[in-house]
Amino acid sequence: MKSMIKTGVVAAVAAVFVASVAMADGQRPQQRRGPGMGGPGGPGGRGFGPAIMRQLTDEQRTQVRAILQEERGERGARRGDMGLRRQLEAELLADVPNDLKIEELKSQILAAQAEGLSKHIEVQKRIAQVLTPEQRAKARERLEKAPQTRRGRN
Repeated sequence: MKSMIKTGVVAAVAAVFVASVAMADGQRPQQRRGPGMGGPGGPGGRGFGPAIMRQLTDEQRTQVRAILQEERGERGARRGDMGLRRQLEAELLADVPNDLKIEELKSQILAAQAEGLSKHIEVQKRIAQVLTPEQRAKARERLEKAPQTRRGRN
């Protein structure tokens, strides 16, 4: 009986994990509509939206595109996070999940996410420096007016 309960708990945890990975998969910033017009972290996101991009001079657009192109190249090297997530999912679905391995993978995923956030911040700061003070003020204004919730979340 205890074995059935453990199996049920592990199955429930695995199902929640699989669902969370599937939901997170649909929110990836890599789903860009064009140069500099992408997901939540890119210039098409909350801070540097298409309205701001339209206000840039040709020189500023060139600079922003160069920053984003450089970031895309670096992002390719950081994609190991998905491999770690797959390993974690496989471990969660194992007949006898290894709690130590799960904790190790969790730590590695968190470290990869922290590194990704640091890179994101670095890129956004570089882009912000391309903008004039007036353009940054307009972007801040847009942020203040933007809804506090994102699609699919409360």
